[in-house]
Amino acid sequence: MKILCNVICLCTLLPFALPHTASGDDVWGSFRNGGTGVVADVDLPVNWTPESIAWRSVLPGYGQSSPVIWKGTIYVTSSSGPWQQQCLVSALRLEDGQLLWTREFASSGKLENYFRNSRGGPTSCVDERGIYSFFGTGDVLAIDHDGLIQWSLSLTDRFGEIVNERGAASSLAQDDSHVYIVIDHHGPSYILSINKSDGSIAWKTERGTRVPSWSSPIFASIHGEPRLLISSSDSFDVYDPSDGRQVLQIPGLQGNHIPSATVKQNRVYVGSSMLIHQSTDEDAVARSNCCIEFVSGSEGQTDGQLKYEVLWEGDRVSSHYSTPLAIDKYVYYVNKVGVLYCVDSLTGKQYFAKRIGNPCWASPLGVTHASGKSHVYLPLLNGTVIVLETDDSYQEIGRNRVWAADEHQEMAELAAAMRKANQVPADQAKPKEGPERILGGLSEKQLHQMFEYGDPTIYGIAAVDGHLVVRTGMVLYCIKLER
Repeated sequence: MKILCNVICLCTLLPFALPHTASGDDVWGSFRNGGTGVVADVDLPVNWTPESIAWRSVLPGYGQSSPVIWKGTIYVTSSSGPWQQQCLVSALRLEDGQLLWTREFASSGKLENYFRNSRGGPTSCVDERGIYSFFGTGDVLAIDHDGLIQWSLSLTDRFGEIVNERGAASSLAQDDSHVYIVIDHHGPSYILSINKSDGSIAWKTERGTRVPSWSSPIFASIHGEPRLLISSSDSFDVYDPSDGRQVLQIPGLQGNHIPSATVKQNRVYVGSSMLIHQSTDEDAVARSNCCIEFVSGSEGQTDGQLKYEVLWEGDRVSSHYSTPLAIDKYVYYVNKVGVLYCVDSLTGKQYFAKRIGNPCWASPLGVTHASGKSHVYLPLLNGTVIVLETDDSYQEIGRNRVWAADEHQEMAELAAAMRKANQVPADQAKPKEGPERILGGLSEKQLHQMFEYGDPTIYGIAAVDGHLVVRTGMVLYCIKLER
């Protein structure tokens, strides 16, 4: 199964604007669909083969962000160049994968195009006005649906270098008028509110010097009040999105540097995991996989601070790269060796632990149907998507491959060629820091094997009615439900 024949000639912008096809509320607007990872009242395929996939399209550059969808158009980000000098945003038609346009933007910062660094990592937000994107180099830009840049903002120019081992990777959160970014790193950390209309800073709240983290903020309504929720750098924080005032901080967490929190009604599920280069307590990390419930009514706030209760703390569960998924009465966690844990959302009681064969780097997807049934989609990094019935026991109803064996080999070769083309000359490369300094004597092949970095890898999924969209570093796939 060859994929090279699907490569579409790229240009910075097509000379004509193709219309977007709208069908109802076909929207997946941000990372994990606004922080839940759940889409309601839709039908999706549960069984397929690589041969039955509706379409596949090769993307420009390399990217680790999830796709977002706005009424018939898919948007993805990527980057290219030895220092990721080019930030790329592409639009593709949902129905057939045709590339509508690619917009290339020169980055203001430098981030080595290294396979363990953030490469087009943060996921965008999209609304009726356009798409808002953030890159590991610290660049933020807004583009309308026809591919025209509306404004850009360099965080490194405004606030200094982002100092961590991997580059920025936190995805954007949004409300109707603003996008929100959290930067937790070795330097002065902060959270920003940016006006969608012109890129101006609405407010900036300092967060002190923190452990570098890559989890993403969530905009949510808690007991009817808009709140910005952040699980990152060993604490859980809540902010008032109108002015950036902190209304809650829960310290003492450990390991919540990669997985984002999941919100469901007035409860939040926090994910945490052991990191190879940090000295953390395994039991404390397990307890940090927890459920936080916000208190309602007149008792819910004292002196401007939210009140809360920790409903339960984890025993053995952990969430590595992927974020916990809360659906029905269950919460699902996948650890770094590919063990799926299912626990009760109210008590934390474990229903089952099942080795599923591979970890998830993309976060799971939940689907609730009008019939009352619900399914969980687990995108394993090796190209398998497992579909489960939500149940007290492990009920697998689909184990589906996204790519075939020959395609896997071809993409691995393409990725290796891309890494070689984007390699920073030895005399320009910065000395490695953090774990890369410790592991500096290992070859790239050895590092690939140790950290399971091997192309192709599933980095993100999104869904609208009848369409499941899967993203690897270089290819976008669509599995469609046959009507």
